Amino acid sequence: MQHLENTFHKQITIDSYMVDEKRRLFPTFLFFLMQDVAVRHVDHVGVGWEYLHQFNMFWALSRIDVEILRRPEWHETVEISTWGKKHNFLIQPRDHIVEGLDGEVLVRATSNWVLLDTEGKPHQLDEIESLLRNQHDLHAIERPATRLRTSAVSEDEPVFHPVLYSHIDMNSHVNNSYYVQWAMNEFSPEFHNQHELSLISLNYLQQMRSDDSYGIYRKEIASNDFLLSIVSKSTKEEVCRVRTVWKENL
Repeated sequence: MQHLENTFHKQITIDSYMVDEKRRLFPTFLFFLMQDVAVRHVDHVGVGWEYLHQFNMFWALSRIDVEILRRPEWHETVEISTWGKKHNFLIQPRDHIVEGLDGEVLVRATSNWVLLDTEGKPHQLDEIESLLRNQHDLHAIERPATRLRTSAVSEDEPVFHPVLYSHIDMNSHVNNSYYVQWAMNEFSPEFHNQHELSLISLNYLQQMRSDDSYGIYRKEIASNDFLLSIVSKSTKEEVCRVRTVWKENL
């Protein structure tokens, strides 16, 4: 990708702890790496965690679509690029592209971020307008991040699992990447061996904290196309909605 002004780039070599038994990058680590590059970008332009913490605010991911053309492999060096796009008064879109060093596009992503205070109230982006530097006409995915309108919740109560120490980030909420891990763990190792994830969309509906437990409902809405609803045990409400689309391994 061309190194345009107001885009941020980082090269990363895929290490052994990041890959599955097929030696391909775990989807969870893909999200961690994209999140890290986004954090570095907003730090670079002056609207990162330290700056916003002065005003009791932070960035929160609300929606994301990730198209996976090929997962990076062990030892492979990739470049992750990110940039903000034209925002409205509450939503800051952000795109990512993951490329091999030969320019092969491996992953495309588009996402929506919001500016929240510690009480969970959204703030208008014009409060930091002078600090934002966005690319208005550059797109990894041209359409906006998907609003998932259908729930997978059913009458049957799911098995609940506690939110653990390692799930919590520095904003005292479950890190967005762990919802991906929870969703991936709903599919058996045999399923993962026989299928390859090609699309994952997430809508983050509420924040979860350390004193809660989560349960997951799953239903297949088309062949190899699944909808998952992650619910809170304490509130009985849906906290994250996930869609996963898979390709069968030939």
